[in-house]
Amino acid sequence: MSVPGGVLLLASGVQGGGVHPPPDEPLLLALVIGGLVMLCVPIAIYVRNRSRRRRPVTDQWGALAVMGELCPEGWQAHITLYGWGAPVPADAPASRVPLVELEWKQFDEESGRVVVARRVWAPTIGQALQMMVEDRRTDITLEEIEQAAAEDGNSPWGE
Repeated sequence: MSVPGGVLLLASGVQGGGVHPPPDEPLLLALVIGGLVMLCVPIAIYVRNRSRRRRPVTDQWGALAVMGELCPEGWQAHITLYGWGAPVPADAPASRVPLVELEWKQFDEESGRVVVARRVWAPTIGQALQMMVEDRRTDITLEEIEQAAAEDGNSPWGE
């Protein structure tokens, strides 16, 4: 279709010349936007929580750094590797693979005496180191709970 003079005249909405959207289109658009927002909320929560998660300790350098923060007064660890068929202590857990024993101690700053002494067993050195760190983090959490209960006066321990 050719327009004389190359000018195309469009009708204005005031003159009633445009197609009006059906009344349910804004509602449909709002529902789509709401659905997209609902889809983005779990993703945002996951991304935020992922940054808060503690990275696992897998090597000696990671253990040194984390335990140095968790035990500022000092700590010591001793790793024993048991080979196939080697005699293990009576308190060792049953295992189909050779075990790693990690004994760790936490020291008191003033006297240098051992405050905590623990032993963990694992199938690998990395897992033993991770268990040691988790064990210390658990101790700290329990200490914080006891301290908060003592401050509130709700401590079940009669101190």
